[in-house]
Amino acid sequence: MKNRFIMCFILFLFLISLGIIPLEHANIQKEQVIIQQYSTYLMQNGNYLNYTVVSGVEDKILYSNVSQIVINYNKTTYLLKPLGLVYYNDSIINVTIIGEKLKIYSGIPQLIKAILYTPGLQEVIWAGYLSKPAFISAYAYVNGTGTLELQYLNGSSTYSLNVSIGTNLKLSVPLIGLNYTMLTFNSYRQITISTELPIPYRSFENISDFYISMSSFFNNTLLPSMVWKSSNITAVEFFGIDGTIAGFLEVNGPRLLILKNLNAEYYTPKYVITTTINNMTIILGIGNNSVESTDNIAFSYFVDVSKQIGLLFSIENTSSVFLAFNNGSVYDIQISYPKNISVSNITIQNTVFLAEKIIVSLNSSISLIPITPKYNYTFFILKELPNGSILFVNETDFFMRNNTLYIVASRPSETYYIVYSNHPLLTTTQTNQALIPYGASNLVLIAGIVVILLAIASIVAIRKRRL
Repeated sequence: MKNRFIMCFILFLFLISLGIIPLEHANIQKEQVIIQQYSTYLMQNGNYLNYTVVSGVEDKILYSNVSQIVINYNKTTYLLKPLGLVYYNDSIINVTIIGEKLKIYSGIPQLIKAILYTPGLQEVIWAGYLSKPAFISAYAYVNGTGTLELQYLNGSSTYSLNVSIGTNLKLSVPLIGLNYTMLTFNSYRQITISTELPIPYRSFENISDFYISMSSFFNNTLLPSMVWKSSNITAVEFFGIDGTIAGFLEVNGPRLLILKNLNAEYYTPKYVITTTINNMTIILGIGNNSVESTDNIAFSYFVDVSKQIGLLFSIENTSSVFLAFNNGSVYDIQISYPKNISVSNITIQNTVFLAEKIIVSLNSSISLIPITPKYNYTFFILKELPNGSILFVNETDFFMRNNTLYIVASRPSETYYIVYSNHPLLTTTQTNQALIPYGASNLVLIAGIVVILLAIASIVAIRKRRL
């Protein structure tokens, strides 16, 4: 009976330990380290070819903040003898990408290397020797689009086949066949690398996941970027030429910190907006005269709408325009095309100016009006309210882009004037009543200056005639 009790007690402790172990492992930090590097050498050796591949490939899961990892480099030498010409007819080539891995099927044998070309990057993602049709896979970073160069041995030379990612094609290729006679394999060397995160990544020592974004805009430049994630922090890292770090954006709660380079100080934008556009969440870090974003911004412009500064911007490859305010609200701005444009005269402080009158029906409370000015003169913009009064439009509420004038319009104004300020008309007689702006001291000042300059010009002209 006593032995039976002891056995039951041991079994009880064992069952408890089974329940405890998963709890302990649940708190163990897990990180993935992926490294791949290839070098190849091809030499003629009498009637044979010596093809050597040196590869260092590692894909490990690290636990409990391992500080270093050992990479084993292996050297494989293939002894190959060229034979006669072989026709590989209707051979299938298929290239797909799943996450960060490229899957390549080559229906043509003698594949020795796969080179990835993507904007800002050229990388050998696989090297070896396929003696027959087969699948291979490799980790790859594709910056939006990419082309794969597949290199095949063609006797003592190579034959290259360029295919786009996502390609599924069938083709026929003649190659000089090779007799695969011998293989040697040995460990080449070992390299120990540190897995400790450098500054400014120390806050990510408990990283649970990271992934590579396709591309992001930084300082109005499209750059490759990597998104880092931990349990409570997300950051975006931007890469420049040759993999140099161009910037580092950290999101910690509602704040966004921007680092221009690793030796610079962090600074905080005036305000940060997180919004969802086309079912994608993007971050806008808005400063005095710039905007940083985790998405591809085609253009941006600061406007003043109803005495509130907003950022007008568009996302690349979309036709939509958005307006974001510092309170976090984002509006989809409608395009309102003019219903009628006519050449008109307008009188300001007894001076008649050439103008274009634009009548528009606004599609929403805030719209964008595209206009091509008729004359290549300096101009300013007026808007007419329903009660007949005319106001000066702030310079931040219109801008030129690709020879097109864009006016940020808000209701109730639906009539606008492009007034050509350096082209006043000399006559002051009109049948229409003069339109005098009110509530626009800047416009009155401009008009006054114009009148004074005209008066001075007249006096100078009279004196010259007398002389």
